[in-house]
Amino acid sequence: MNSAAKKYLVFNAAGLALAAPTEHVKTVHEVLEVQSVDGTKPWFRGLAVSDGKLLPVTDIGAFCGRRSCSGRTLELPRRVALAGLQIDSVVGVYHASVEDVPFDSAEMTHSGDVNLTLTTRSIMHDDRVHRLLDIPTLVQSPVFLNIVDMQPS
Repeated sequence: MNSAAKKYLVFNAAGLALAAPTEHVKTVHEVLEVQSVDGTKPWFRGLAVSDGKLLPVTDIGAFCGRRSCSGRTLELPRRVALAGLQIDSVVGVYHASVEDVPFDSAEMTHSGDVNLTLTTRSIMHDDRVHRLLDIPTLVQSPVFLNIVDMQPS
């Protein structure tokens, strides 16, 4: 069942084609200097400064057990979370309707992909399925919030 069309940011992260409602993205940073923080998980990139405030940045690719992303950072609006998500590239912003597209058996081969709160809800762009990333659920998940690395360095 299709829902009414609304605006989505379509992007790529570590080989995943993803989308998010534009109301869940405040800014797309082309370049954002991030300072690493000792004692944190490898997927936690560290802290940046945006608009004079600290911004914690998570590498979406590394977070889900894939390769690290190297590219832009999506800054989330404060009402959603105090967070930045590092991705590889932005495809664009499009009006689209959400469709239910079942996963095929080869689509999700990485066990960490479940950390991304992906569902069968998707948008289609250029004949490619872009899975909807449930950002509010992601940023409230215990896995996302637990940045402390208990492994000895």
